[in-house]
Amino acid sequence: MKKNIKLIVLLFAAILFFGCKSDDSLPSVILSLKPDNVTGKSGQNISSTLNITSPNGVDKIVIYKTVNLVKDKQFGDVNITPTLVNGNDYIYNFNYKLSPDEVEKLVGFNFHVVDKKGEFAEKDLTVNTAMSGWQTIFTRKWKLTSRMWTSVNPAVEDKKDCENDDVYTWKQDGTYNISFGTSACTYDGFNVYDTWKLSDDEKTFTMTYHGIFDPSKITSDVYTVKLINSEKFIIWTTMDLSIFGLSDKEVFESTYEAVP
Repeated sequence: MKKNIKLIVLLFAAILFFGCKSDDSLPSVILSLKPDNVTGKSGQNISSTLNITSPNGVDKIVIYKTVNLVKDKQFGDVNITPTLVNGNDYIYNFNYKLSPDEVEKLVGFNFHVVDKKGEFAEKDLTVNTAMSGWQTIFTRKWKLTSRMWTSVNPAVEDKKDCENDDVYTWKQDGTYNISFGTSACTYDGFNVYDTWKLSDDEKTFTMTYHGIFDPSKITSDVYTVKLINSEKFIIWTTMDLSIFGLSDKEVFESTYEAVP
């Protein structure tokens, strides 16, 4: 009988010991980051969601950034506050605009979460940035080499000789200008060139300008993108030429080549 009692006591003690040990080994801060690896193009926005379970609440969250495994001093340590979902669950939505300076570099963000008892957990987000069409356009100067009128048969070249030395500069800040060279056309200089934009899906290219005599009259030329690479930029648009007895959807395809 005494042996049985002793055995029961030992078993009970073992259960308490291992049970307590198991509880103590559980982390007090549990994190999940989705996605934890993101690929995007320069100039575009990426996002990731940090989910936090913390019975002891959240004291602070610190985010720091690394580029090629070196801490980014300019980014620094950013302190943020998560949103309480319910009970012990919190959420933080992280957003970041991919920088042209980080193309083909290893960029990471570390999320360091500390609860009110000083316990902490960490998660890392890996970001891969590829060069976008937007960056390809503004990092080069472009010469108009062709403007084909493709809706007629056979297609004909519509670029004028006076445009042979025209060079377009579309800038990173969204402005642009045209250098007309020495063989300017008759109406060159009659417009002020305002803004350009490439859509996020890189399918639509828009340029706006206004006349020097009437700044309130703003024109937007909208093109469909056919090709963007480091050497060529090809776009096309339709024009209404019904006033000349033609259709209202005449197609013109412009080809620009990067200036060496």
